[in-house]
Amino acid sequence: MPGILGPGQRAVRGASTPHAKHMQMRWRVPESTLIAIHAVAMSTSTSPRPIFLLLLVVALLALGAAVFREIAVDPSAYRVALSLEKRGLYRFARPLYLHAAQQGDAQAQVRLAGLYQEGRGGRTDYRAALHWYGQAARQDLPQAIFHLGVMHMDGQGVPASHRRAAEFFERAALKGDRLCALNLGIILIEGQGDQPRDTAGGLRWLQLAAERGHAYAHYALGRYYDEGKHLPANPGEAIKWYDKAARLGEADAQAGLVLVRIRNKAEQIDLGDSLRLLAQAHQTPGSAAVAQHTLAALCATYPEAGCRANGRFPAPSAKPLVVAWRPPVREPDVEP
Repeated sequence: MPGILGPGQRAVRGASTPHAKHMQMRWRVPESTLIAIHAVAMSTSTSPRPIFLLLLVVALLALGAAVFREIAVDPSAYRVALSLEKRGLYRFARPLYLHAAQQGDAQAQVRLAGLYQEGRGGRTDYRAALHWYGQAARQDLPQAIFHLGVMHMDGQGVPASHRRAAEFFERAALKGDRLCALNLGIILIEGQGDQPRDTAGGLRWLQLAAERGHAYAHYALGRYYDEGKHLPANPGEAIKWYDKAARLGEADAQAGLVLVRIRNKAEQIDLGDSLRLLAQAHQTPGSAAVAQHTLAALCATYPEAGCRANGRFPAPSAKPLVVAWRPPVREPDVEP
């Protein structure tokens, strides 16, 4: 699943990543105005207060009333920079974030580090990213600690080390960050990189992330029990965790729940509910293929479901269609 640390995959970025895709601009900002913003931001000949006032005026001229409404409540350098970043004006957001970061603003430090890490608004600079994430981490900001873990795991500016990444994830997880608890659990269960495997410890962290409401943590637990690769195979536990994740809207879990029911349900299966779950998963970007594969298996095993394996989902029935379980036929191959 895109952006998610699946079993055997890399770190979950998810909600702790502060750099969302910028909003599409509805008007063109004059290049001369942007140059003025940048020039004022980079000026060192005036005191911080006049610099900020000039930045505020120029930003308002450049971006209009919409930005004024955004920053009226909090007219800070950070807020102006955030408005610029949302519109993809990273080159002009950088110096404003730098100004706020140098004043000790932890949120500005994290977002500035992200621009350096991703090479937005200038060249990629992992050293600068590590520095500013480190400054924010000293203020115990979980987002910053999370990103330090990701950079150590990916070897960005430092030697790659899952063990060191796990230390950062644990530090943030202890402060209540469920995404870090999820990452830590997967690293420990699988024993990734130089981190020794700790199944019991990883399971505790993964369950904690699930208890804190992270849908993918439920899915990961279901998948581990379904595959029996890193945890003992347990169809009952797989169904339980897939079901919880599916109720939270995790598309891969919706498809996984149907498939594990086909394979292992001992008495009966609700075809209407199964088709509903697959239809939902099919509409989710990145999950259409697994939904299609599972639909093919469902249709081949239960012709009375009234569906076809060519991608056409039947209209949902108002009445539940519960039939006796039967051994599944061989799952059709999925064409690439």
